[in-house]
Amino acid sequence: MRDNSLNILLLASWYPSKADPTAGSFVQEQAHMLRDYGHQVTVIHPFMLGTFASSITMRSTVSYTQEDGIRVLRVGVAPPLPFFRAISYAYCFRRVRKAMKTFLLDPKEFAIIHSHAMFMGGLIGHKLSKKYTLPQVHTEHTSGLIFNPKQYTKKDLLITRNTYADCHKVMFVSQFAKEHTLCNIALESKDNLVVLPNIVDPSFFSSPILPFSKATSLKFLVIGNFIPRKNHQLLLEAFRLVQKESPTVGLSIAGNGPLEQELRGLCESLKLENVYWLPRLNRAEVKEQMAVHQVILSTSNVETFGLTIAEAQAMGKPVVVTDSGGVRDIVTQETGIVTECSPEAFAKGLIHMIQSLDSYDPETIRQTAKSRFAAEVIMNQLNEIYRQLHDGNLYL
Repeated sequence: MRDNSLNILLLASWYPSKADPTAGSFVQEQAHMLRDYGHQVTVIHPFMLGTFASSITMRSTVSYTQEDGIRVLRVGVAPPLPFFRAISYAYCFRRVRKAMKTFLLDPKEFAIIHSHAMFMGGLIGHKLSKKYTLPQVHTEHTSGLIFNPKQYTKKDLLITRNTYADCHKVMFVSQFAKEHTLCNIALESKDNLVVLPNIVDPSFFSSPILPFSKATSLKFLVIGNFIPRKNHQLLLEAFRLVQKESPTVGLSIAGNGPLEQELRGLCESLKLENVYWLPRLNRAEVKEQMAVHQVILSTSNVETFGLTIAEAQAMGKPVVVTDSGGVRDIVTQETGIVTECSPEAFAKGLIHMIQSLDSYDPETIRQTAKSRFAAEVIMNQLNEIYRQLHDGNLYL
C-alpha cells in the first residue's frame, strides 16, 4: 500500500455480476481506476430484490468475492413489508452491517465512503457515514430524479436532500443532471454540489483509429436498450428521410428490450433498407462495433451523461445526437452535431454529417475526449477531493 493511498469504500447502487455483466460498469471502471492509482478499494452493492410480492420466495441474498483485486460484497434484500419504503431501507442497512461483520469488513478501516446513485448506494452510504463517523462523497447517477421524480416519496426526497447536505462533495455527471436533479428535489445549488463527468475506459483511447475508405458505404451505429427513453422511433423515422437522399447509407441498431418487436415492425412498415439489428453488446463488442462504423448516434429523450457518446469520441468517431441534456457537456462543434428532438431535425443532422464527414479529424476528436474524460484527468480531480476531505497532512 503506497504512502499516499487510502482505503476507500464504494457503495454502489449497481455493480456488474454474472447475471448482469454490464450493470454499473461505470462504477466498476472507477473502482479499477482507484485500484490502479494505488488506493485499496472495497465495493458494497446493496439492492432490493423486487417488491414484497415478487420476492416472496427469495427474501435475501449475500455474496462476498475477490474480483480483480477488489473486495465485492453484494447484499440483496426483499422488502419486509409492502409499501413501507423506510422500513425496507432500515432493513437493508441492518443486513449490510451484518454482512460486513460476517466477512470481517470493519467500518473503521475505511478512510472515505464514496457512494454512487442515491437508492440504495447513497442511502446506505449515508447511514454508514453517520453511524461510524466516516466522511462521504457521492456521485449521483439516478436518472429517475430527473425524468420521473414522482416515483419518489416526500420522505425519499428528504433523505436525498439530507444526504447531499452531509456529504463533503456531491458530484453530478453533467451540468444538465445537476440542474434538473436539484430542481426536482427542491434544493438550491451549494458549493459542495459540483460536476465531475464519468470516466471513459482507457481501452477506448488505445483502440486504433481506422481510416474511413470512401469506397466503403457509410454506416451509422446506435447502441441502447429498446425502451421509450432511447427514442428509437425517431431514429427510424429520421433514417427514412435520409435514405431518400442517400440510399446506400447503412444503420446498425444494437440492443434489446421490450420495444424490439414494435421497432422491427416499424422498420418494415417504413420499408427501410440497409438496417442491421445487433444483440446487446458487452464492453469488448462495443469497441469492436464502433471500430467498423464511421458515425455513432443517439436519439435519447433524456441522458444524464451519455457514456456511449463519450466512448465513441475516445475512438475518434464523430457523433450525431439529439439534445437530451447531458450530451451538451460532451459534444462540441469539433466532435459532432446536436439536433433538436424531431425526425426532421435529426435527419438534417445526419445528412449534414454525411456531407461533411471529411471535415472531422479523428485524432482531434480523441484528444478532446481525452482531455475531459480520461482516467488520469478524472483521477486528479478525485484525488484532490479526497485530499481535502481526509487529512491536511496527507498529500495524494
